[in-house]
Amino acid sequence: MHATLAAAAALLLAHCGASPLAALEARQSCPSIHIFGARETTASPGYGSSSTVVNLILNAYPGSTAEAVSYPACGGQSSCGGASYSSSASQGTQIIAQLVNSYYAKCPSTQLVIVGYSQGGEITDNAVCGGNDSPQGITSTSSNTISSAALAQVKVVIEMGSPRYVSGSSYNVGTCKAQGFSARPSGYNCPSASKIRSYCDSADPYCCTGNDANVHQGYGSEYGQNALAFAKTKLNQSGGSTTTTTRAASTTTTRAGTTSAAGTTATSSAPAATTTGSSSGGSAQWGQCGGSGWSGPTSCVSPYTCHVLNPYYSQCY
Repeated sequence: MHATLAAAAALLLAHCGASPLAALEARQSCPSIHIFGARETTASPGYGSSSTVVNLILNAYPGSTAEAVSYPACGGQSSCGGASYSSSASQGTQIIAQLVNSYYAKCPSTQLVIVGYSQGGEITDNAVCGGNDSPQGITSTSSNTISSAALAQVKVVIEMGSPRYVSGSSYNVGTCKAQGFSARPSGYNCPSASKIRSYCDSADPYCCTGNDANVHQGYGSEYGQNALAFAKTKLNQSGGSTTTTTRAASTTTTRAGTTSAAGTTATSSAPAATTTGSSSGGSAQWGQCGGSGWSGPTSCVSPYTCHVLNPYYSQCY
């Protein structure tokens, strides 16, 4: 008799789909806060320079979790596989949208945070705000934007050194009064403006029109605490069961212009871009050497050559 009842119960559960216990375990595995970190161009797989803010939030909210956005993060360099900047940005935009949408489907109550650095900021901006990224040939579609339901759970968006930066947006922080090489239209404000902080200083040649790429590498130390303070106004510990915090790779940029990392993910050894000219007047490796509105060097120090990435930006490598 008991065997018959057990068999009937098993049959009922099979008919209804997954067991209630499995569903309960799935819900309990969802953290209160989950963070996505998108790295900059040429940074090795992992978090890149987004790790500074990712780690600040992880430390402030025990039990929160994080994952790196895996996309080419390239601008035509052989070190990152040779994908063009436009192709990399297009792939990255679609990938980050899919990651967020998939995570929301699994954990609909988890508060989501996205931290994007440089090109990582561009793909973040594309996926969160939608609209076309014309300089990169990206057209907004349902496959490369975050769904409205998932976007409601995205509580914080941090962009640092994003080429989509344009002066006048309500969420801007920093000294830049111009725009990046893949900027939004003048006067643009993202529909999710209240969730965003976008950091850019005037000397930055990627998110602004400056000529000091060292500035571009310094937003974590310059504005990390500001970004954390903003996140704290948007996040709470409700909405998901906590799990063990996993620390992102921490990244530091040295005076010599190299990036090193240590932590639980792959180390980042991407060189920091420099645009300081040599005695010959050319830009150094990874420095800017052309583009619309560029008034700096248009040649590169030996043995590097100037490559056009798009009408707004050329780079030495």
